[in-house]
Amino acid sequence: MADAIKKIGLVLRDLASRKMRESSTGGNIIRSWSASATTTSQDKGFLETIWDGATRFVGFLVSGVVQLISFSWTKLWSWIVGGVQFIANFNWNISDESIDKQIEGLWDAFGGLLGSAVGRAIGWIGCGLVPAAAIMTFNEALATHLLKEVGEQALDELLDAASEVIQAGFRMGVQASFLWLYKNVRAALKNPANPLGIALRGFFGSEKIDKWGTGESWTIASAIENAIESIPNTFLRNFVEEAWEEGTEACIEAGYAVAGGIDAWLAMQKVANNSVLGVDRTIEITPDRSVPDERIVLSGPEAVMRPTVVNVLATHQMLGNRDVGVLINGTPVDDYVRPNFQERYLIIEFKEKQQPPWVMPDGKRARKRQVTIPDVKRDLTWDKIKLAAKLYTSGQKLVTAQLNNGRQMQVYANTENEGLNKIEELLALSTAEIVPNGVRDSGYTSPTARRREQPYIVYPSKAVLVWRRRSDDLQGREDLSDRVWDEQRIEMDLWPENEPINLPVLG
Repeated sequence: MADAIKKIGLVLRDLASRKMRESSTGGNIIRSWSASATTTSQDKGFLETIWDGATRFVGFLVSGVVQLISFSWTKLWSWIVGGVQFIANFNWNISDESIDKQIEGLWDAFGGLLGSAVGRAIGWIGCGLVPAAAIMTFNEALATHLLKEVGEQALDELLDAASEVIQAGFRMGVQASFLWLYKNVRAALKNPANPLGIALRGFFGSEKIDKWGTGESWTIASAIENAIESIPNTFLRNFVEEAWEEGTEACIEAGYAVAGGIDAWLAMQKVANNSVLGVDRTIEITPDRSVPDERIVLSGPEAVMRPTVVNVLATHQMLGNRDVGVLINGTPVDDYVRPNFQERYLIIEFKEKQQPPWVMPDGKRARKRQVTIPDVKRDLTWDKIKLAAKLYTSGQKLVTAQLNNGRQMQVYANTENEGLNKIEELLALSTAEIVPNGVRDSGYTSPTARRREQPYIVYPSKAVLVWRRRSDDLQGREDLSDRVWDEQRIEMDLWPENEPINLPVLG
């Protein structure tokens, strides 16, 4: 009785082609391609519709090619096996003329393969997709049906052609490079003036080196086979021969099993991670469109990224226009020990960079200077502050000016004259004036290496108006006259060209 024919069971979803198709179509087993025919509106013309369809098709084609050439342990093992077999069967005594002919043959063969792929692409696109798309001008329903039918087959053909060209081109390129390199290295070693060539001649003899590349062919595989055949004992010769052949085949099969197991495990881990946290994404956030250089880059799984993006935007909105810390002038001034209580003063901050982010190209934070303007006027506006707070050259000289209200202003500048000019510009916002002979330079005349620094330009970055008013209750600050004051701090950016929106009245 004849043996029953065994049936082969296949799980379609486990096939490599189906795995690739699911990856390139977003999880759908049936691959589909849309040319936007079903969503064509009166606002889109025929050319726009064709362009949209072609764009989507090219994107779909690129994703498929990337999937075909993507790395896997199985492909790596197949490359290793192919390389070892090529080395074992390579004729190490091949002549230079044969090498040149083989390289020329590889190039000619690649030309035929490339022409075949281009011809298939032109044929399917020119005789399949283009006529189907042209029908859309008079029958959109029929064109949509044809594009779905023809697009599936055309995509398979184009993917197969692209895969063949890429894989065969890589393989032929490696072989041609190896042949060219072997030819040139052998020529260098045969040169009597080469030190390595002299060593080889001393080891093998000059006659063998001179005849290298002529005579009978010699391969590693034939050498092993001849060595096995030369064993005089028949039992031992058969044992070694079968052990070598079966061991080699078993090693190759075991390597494919191990590589396939690794690929399967990595695929399961990826599916598990994607099902729980989603795929990994890299997101670039620009919180303020007026500052395109200030960008925040986040990377991680989708499920983790969603709340993180919300938190980043909320944090930037909350702290974007606020100082983390205390903005002071550098020289603490206690208002309680002065005879006149200061109701209004302005702090202007200058930075080494024109706009955020406040980080220099070398990664360091931009240096800053702060100037306090006492007793600012009541008719203060953002435009007046912007006009007075122009850029200037900062240095290591601390220029101090005594004012007629009993206070002082200090500016770090490159020279005493530059510091005085800057103080006079900023005093346009104040009711105070410089007293005669009230300017002095408190900088270092002979600074040490640690204190020495080169001058640098600083730009206005922000300002803080401190405004104190008489309090209606006892919750404010008390001065030496037992009066209680409420303090309001109005912060504003000075680096933009235009006044910030919703800025409170400063007068």
